[in-house]
Amino acid sequence: MNWAGWPENKPEEYVPRMTDLQFDLVGTTIPAENAQLLSVALQALVPWLGEEPGVGIQHLKGAETNSGDATLNINRRTKLFLRVPKARVDAMQRLVGQTLDLAGHALQIGSFKTREFSPFANIYAHFVDTGSAGEEQFVQDVMRELDGRFQLRCGFICGKQQTLQSTSGPLYGYSLMLHDVPPHKSLQLQDEGLGRNRLLGCGIFIPHKSIASVIPAIL
Repeated sequence: MNWAGWPENKPEEYVPRMTDLQFDLVGTTIPAENAQLLSVALQALVPWLGEEPGVGIQHLKGAETNSGDATLNINRRTKLFLRVPKARVDAMQRLVGQTLDLAGHALQIGSFKTREFSPFANIYAHFVDTGSAGEEQFVQDVMRELDGRFQLRCGFICGKQQTLQSTSGPLYGYSLMLHDVPPHKSLQLQDEGLGRNRLLGCGIFIPHKSIASVIPAIL
């Protein structure tokens, strides 16, 4: 009900600048540590990826092999996920048909489809890098960024410390689940990310329907 003469309460809105692209891949194996390799290989093919704020490259996942040589097996279900500006989607066609060389592991890039963000109350990032290695300082960094840049106070759960190799040395971070996030803030966080090193797959949030499905994996 809206009383005559009273302003109607409308939900706050946020229009994302970015969108996700999901590329098919053809290959057999990838290095287990592939974030830096993937970032360098993609920027060699599309140089502006490193110049456009907010671009994200999710590192590739696969199944462990029995060889013990830090190699992962992949199949056709393995996809390449890039987060790019909507205005640049057409330009990403140049990747189709190209081959990535990840330390001798060849991956052919197939067609892609776009995937818009969903304003879920629960969003999850596999690896967040704030520049702090210790959990206590990491938590303070997260709270400071949420409160300052996003003007948001919500529940969150961080997982165990992880290490990511980069050309500048090891990066230390944590997985992070945010919950009870308002829809417009959920879209903003997916759009902008949290922390540093988006090109190495850090701070990239994806929606989750349930906290319960993620908690066992991050604790």
